[in-house]
Amino acid sequence: MLKAHSESEANMVNLVANLEEKVHTAAAKLLLAEMRFDSQKHEAILDEVLNVLEDKPQPELLWDARIESYVDMQIVKKELEKHMQLESDMLGDVEKEVKETNDETVKTLLAHIAEDEKKHHKNIELIIRKSYSFSP
Repeated sequence: MLKAHSESEANMVNLVANLEEKVHTAAAKLLLAEMRFDSQKHEAILDEVLNVLEDKPQPELLWDARIESYVDMQIVKKELEKHMQLESDMLGDVEKEVKETNDETVKTLLAHIAEDEKKHHKNIELIIRKSYSFSP
C-alpha cells in the first residue's frame, strides 16, 4: 500500500509540473509549484518509511526501532533544541512577512510556510520527547 501511494505521489509530481507549464498567471504557477513540492516531499517520506521497514525486522512501533550509532545523545538533544529555536525564529519572520504583504498569493504561500514551521517545531518536540528524554 505504501509503495503504491509513493508511486501515486510521483505521478502527481509529473501531472502538476505539466499543469504549471500551462497556467497563465504567476499566482497559479506558484500555488501549483507548492503542490508539486508537497507531492515530492510526500513521495520522499513514503520512500524513507519503506526503506526503514525493509531494512530490519520490525518492532511494533517505529519509535522502538533503534538505529545504532556512536553519538552522544545529550549533544544530539541540544542540537535538536537549538534547531527548534531556529524554527521558532523562522516562524516569527514568516508571520511578520504575512502581515507586511498585501499580495493574497504571497500571503497564502507564506501561511503555508508558517504551518510547516509549526509542524517542524512539533516534530522536533516529539523527537526529543520520544528519543531523547533521559530517565534518572
